Amino acid sequence: MNEADEHLLQLVKSGDPEGWRQFVARFQRRLIAFAVKRVGSVATAEDLVQETFVSFLSSQDHYRADGELESFLFQILRFRIIDHYRRSGIHREVPVCDFIESDASDVVADAVSTEPGVSWYVRRDEQDDRASRALAGAVRRLAQFLQSGERFKELQIAEGLFFARRRNQELAAVMDSSENAIAVVKRRLIGRLRDDLSRSAERFGDWGNDTALASDLLSRVWESQRPSCPKRSTLGKFTLGILPPPWADYIEFHVRTLGCSFCRANLDELNPETSPDEQDTARDRLFESTIGFFSASMGPDDEVPQPE
Repeated sequence: MNEADEHLLQLVKSGDPEGWRQFVARFQRRLIAFAVKRVGSVATAEDLVQETFVSFLSSQDHYRADGELESFLFQILRFRIIDHYRRSGIHREVPVCDFIESDASDVVADAVSTEPGVSWYVRRDEQDDRASRALAGAVRRLAQFLQSGERFKELQIAEGLFFARRRNQELAAVMDSSENAIAVVKRRLIGRLRDDLSRSAERFGDWGNDTALASDLLSRVWESQRPSCPKRSTLGKFTLGILPPPWADYIEFHVRTLGCSFCRANLDELNPETSPDEQDTARDRLFESTIGFFSASMGPDDEVPQPE
């Protein structure tokens, strides 16, 4: 977690109302941009973002600070959007990537459910925390290795397989490559992860013996860590057209072809269609609608500092 997010989180945990205002201001626009793309209504999106902030207040103790705070909020919002459709009697997945070659029916039919099954929870109780910690470190190191060496084609394949959960054939089609070439890189990437995990201080357990379960965990960890998503400063340079060509091509693939919905929401925030006054109004509305929940989350025995 970066220093700015860590500072905000400490203010929130201390019960500082101004800290909560800053927290809402920091994240609300990108969360609304994400939700609008999924539900098509600004008003509904704001309601879902409000639910997300309230859910965060009740679940912040589960945030282990081993990934981006923004990613934690995006994951909560995804569940709120799914719940929104369920209340309307609609079953709809909310994939993290809008892959360019997928139509709506393909996404709904083939996307792995965002809710794990009972068997997954049983195993999670036994060893998922250990496995997740070990794998989170491994995927971060893998992404850093590929980015620092500008091995962008391998990174694109890793994202397509583990983040967007696409098949070898689908990636080959959009990357002007062969299925065999994709498979070769996949084996190399998984081999590197296995080697890393074998040296980890965290015991990975027997997850590697269950291919489907290990693959699902890998995708979940990649989604929560987002190790290959470019920083906001890099996205800003991308919008200005001042990135070196290899990086610009990579981000074009990440945002346009892979369709990373998180980075697209950040780009929408960096290039807003609404006026500053409208943005301020939405921010104030979300703060006012959640400050009561924030105060209640402190508990009756907590001393909440009041603004002067």
